[in-house]
Amino acid sequence: MPRHLASCLYLLLLCLQLGLAQGVRAQALQVDALPLGPAGRYSQVLQEADAPLTVEQAISRFQQGFGQPGHQPILNFGIGSRPTWLQLQLFNPSAAPIPVQVVTGTTWVDHLQLSLVQSGQRLGQWQLGDALPGAAGLIPGIGYVVPVLIPSGHSQLYLRAQSPDPLVLPFEVMAESTFLARDREYKFVYGLIYGFLLSLIVYNSMLFIGLRERSYLYYSIYLSLFALLNFAYSGHGFAWVWMDNTGLQSHIILIGMLLFGAAGLLFASSFLALAEHAPKALRLLKATAALSVIALVISLLLHQPVAEALIAFTFGLIFTVSMALLGLTTLRQRQVAGRYYRIATLCGMLGAVISTLTVWGALPFTGWNYGAVKIGIILQATLLALALSLKVRQQQAEKLLAERLAECDPLTALLNRRGFNQQAAPLWSTSLRNQRPLSLIMLDLDHFKGLNDQYGHDFGDQALQAVASLLAGSCRAGDLSARWGGEEFLLLLPETALGEAHALAERLRQAIQAIALRAGEQPVNLSCSCGVVQRTEQEQLEHLINHADRLLYAAKQSGRNRVVAADPAQPACT
Repeated sequence: MPRHLASCLYLLLLCLQLGLAQGVRAQALQVDALPLGPAGRYSQVLQEADAPLTVEQAISRFQQGFGQPGHQPILNFGIGSRPTWLQLQLFNPSAAPIPVQVVTGTTWVDHLQLSLVQSGQRLGQWQLGDALPGAAGLIPGIGYVVPVLIPSGHSQLYLRAQSPDPLVLPFEVMAESTFLARDREYKFVYGLIYGFLLSLIVYNSMLFIGLRERSYLYYSIYLSLFALLNFAYSGHGFAWVWMDNTGLQSHIILIGMLLFGAAGLLFASSFLALAEHAPKALRLLKATAALSVIALVISLLLHQPVAEALIAFTFGLIFTVSMALLGLTTLRQRQVAGRYYRIATLCGMLGAVISTLTVWGALPFTGWNYGAVKIGIILQATLLALALSLKVRQQQAEKLLAERLAECDPLTALLNRRGFNQQAAPLWSTSLRNQRPLSLIMLDLDHFKGLNDQYGHDFGDQALQAVASLLAGSCRAGDLSARWGGEEFLLLLPETALGEAHALAERLRQAIQAIALRAGEQPVNLSCSCGVVQRTEQEQLEHLINHADRLLYAAKQSGRNRVVAADPAQPACT
């Protein structure tokens, strides 16, 4: 009985082993009913150990069971991977060959060798990759595409891939109609991306030309380098522009990553004013960028492509994280634009980190993971454009406010001498050129020094503010009111004859006399003296002001609390 039990257990284990072996055996794709999506899970994987393998040697290795099943739809082997073979079983149940499109590799893979084998015989072989001039079979945004005629019965596709860059191998067999639909979709998506980026680049470049704000220039450079980087790694550059320059193709993506990151840090330092708010962080970022450039140049000179890729991807991660962390400096500034910057850089950081880790092999390679950087950068570009616009508008508002404060008297909020002279100049010029009436009132509070001495300067300030409020409320939209100095005020009245100005001065005198102020419990009355003059023969505004000042002095000499106007019959005195 024990012997029979042992035999049964042995047979059971043997059956389980056969079942597991059958489970890991690659499933053949039926060519007339192809599944959608990459076929990594249907493939067997084999990596070369030492010497390169021929197709025949690779076939033998797979037949001996050295292949391992693919665990993801898109297989990813990271930076500096050994040359890798994929085997894909096909079955054509029909009697006639079936044409398909085979998508192999990403646009930046150096060497791709695709072989179609049936019964141990090679029916076709294709050499692809960006280390070969001409960009044969490269479809931008999709990868290297080969039209293959699959014979009746069982056959196999063998793909050998080699690259010092991240080795990502989407391996897909699709019908012609499916391929054409995907090609149209990708062309539409990339058209939108490039159109959006181009419009932002032109818009921000024009703003820089018009406003001379450097942040717009740096942002345009940042977007331009991202567009160039996208143009390179999507395969558009190699397929359309430098298809015969394999040396440029082998380095432009990694160099573009470094330049793009440096441009982003340059924009951030300008936008966030790091030299003022975070000088230590700025020095550290400059040193990191400089060291990265030096390391990349050394790796180029020593022909170390793996080191070049590691440097570029490491700096890319440092750049994206730094952009987000720098946004924390805006918390202290409490700017609305800073909120947009923080959200924008967070979107860009998440997208870039996901895509970088995906290409690096740390995350599963899916369409969303791989394209996360495009989504993140598009969101980032939109939000940064809003942030930049808000920042410039805020700067302009602050500049206008500073100019306005420089022209205003801080106590009374009326124009000071500088503001009055600047705003009065065009009114004077119009009156002089068109011979239009223009009058001026100079008003001075009576016994103001005595009020200050008796009741204190706080009471004097209160009196000045009350008079200023009265003057501002009595002026028309085109009139100017200013505190000329001390307790003296000016009113410039365009399109106003002497009689009208005299009547206004009299109303103001009476209104000031009616102002009810109290010093503690004691009521205090104010009064003023006014000089009123109309432009006649004066050639300069200063002469008109001097004339009004002499009339004001006459009002003071004749008893105060009165208005003295110029005699129209008397010639103007300058």
